[in-house]
Amino acid sequence: MFKVKLNTKAISYMALFVAMHIVLEYIFKIIPGQPQGGNITLALLPIFLSAYLMGPGYGIIVGLVCSAVQFALGLAVFYGPWSVLLDYVLPLAVLGLAPLFKSIKLKNGELYTGIFVCMVLKYFIHVLSGAWLFGQYAPKGMNPWVYSLGYNAIYNVGTLILTYVVFVIVYPRVKNSIKFTTK
Repeated sequence: MFKVKLNTKAISYMALFVAMHIVLEYIFKIIPGQPQGGNITLALLPIFLSAYLMGPGYGIIVGLVCSAVQFALGLAVFYGPWSVLLDYVLPLAVLGLAPLFKSIKLKNGELYTGIFVCMVLKYFIHVLSGAWLFGQYAPKGMNPWVYSLGYNAIYNVGTLILTYVVFVIVYPRVKNSIKFTTK
């Protein structure tokens, strides 16, 4: 489906992006998060960079490896197999799909629509997890779906804004210095 060639160069780049993700995860742990998980972070930037620089297949792999490394290093808090899938694996893997959505050329740059679309997909995966797995934390009398929509919007919108702004600054510079091809 996606062209992925795992040679030394590709694996090295992917390892670099995973390492960047983990370093950013540690750095952003100092910012207080939500009570049941989720915080504003820049740790998604390397996944988007890998996807746009290398292709969606590589971005998906980087997202999957990032979630696995979070578990290996004890950065992930989970509440069973559905929590692993809906809180880590799917949300990080879906970010790799970003370059599949056509960017819009603007007078002074580009609008990377894939980042917005993938963050919305990530948000709805978290909403599903929140309503289904954590609905008991909703205030008494409040619909778990409504609670989850609001709860997850807080940190996902903040993360989208932060990540997008830094991506727009970094990506054009990195794109010109890293020439990755699958040939």
